[in-house]
Amino acid sequence: MVRFTGSPDSDEDGSNEAADSSVAPVAFLFGAREEQPQAARHFAGPVAVPTLDTTGLSPEEVEQQELQLADLENLVVRALARKDLSEWQVTEILAANGVESSAFEGFLTIYRSKGYVDDYAFAEREIERLHRRKGFGRSQIQRELGAKRISQEIVSDVLTALDDDDELARALELAEKKAPSLLRLDRATAERRLSSFLQRKGYPSQVVRDAVSKTLVAGTSTVRFR
Repeated sequence: MVRFTGSPDSDEDGSNEAADSSVAPVAFLFGAREEQPQAARHFAGPVAVPTLDTTGLSPEEVEQQELQLADLENLVVRALARKDLSEWQVTEILAANGVESSAFEGFLTIYRSKGYVDDYAFAEREIERLHRRKGFGRSQIQRELGAKRISQEIVSDVLTALDDDDELARALELAEKKAPSLLRLDRATAERRLSSFLQRKGYPSQVVRDAVSKTLVAGTSTVRFR
């Protein structure tokens, strides 16, 4: 188990000693931080990184804590090498390896300073993947990012890069790819199925209507395409 202290004087009554005494706690004094350059491009200025509190510890205990930190960092780095992860997903890894939730922000601060995690950059990459590659519209992208606990502020900001023309163009591309499977249907059924397909992808109603009308030829009882 790895544990952080919230601040140098957060536990004056010594209640934190009730934690698992068989494992030396990993304690960071949040009031004693070293200023380091911020790796994430959307933050300005240096970031205050927690430093290891070794007060009262033997050299062996200090070494044990440092090894615990190194092992956890290696776990996170290996996980990130396999798959892009949000900060919340990284805390899930920490929790699965005995880290208490009160310590998450300390770990994340360290990992941000090293460029391992950055929810803003993660959200930008997810938009590229979800919109360009999977064809998702705004609402579905919002749901996907929300499921990975990206803050609404970040989601709203990064979605400004997705303009209406771009969204319509992607919806139209999807509709044209879907259209051949609707050739045997009457027009009303084809419109309904094509509209439902685009709505499930997260496109707004106006974009859906425009994409469907541009894909299906108006004024025919059977399905024809432009």
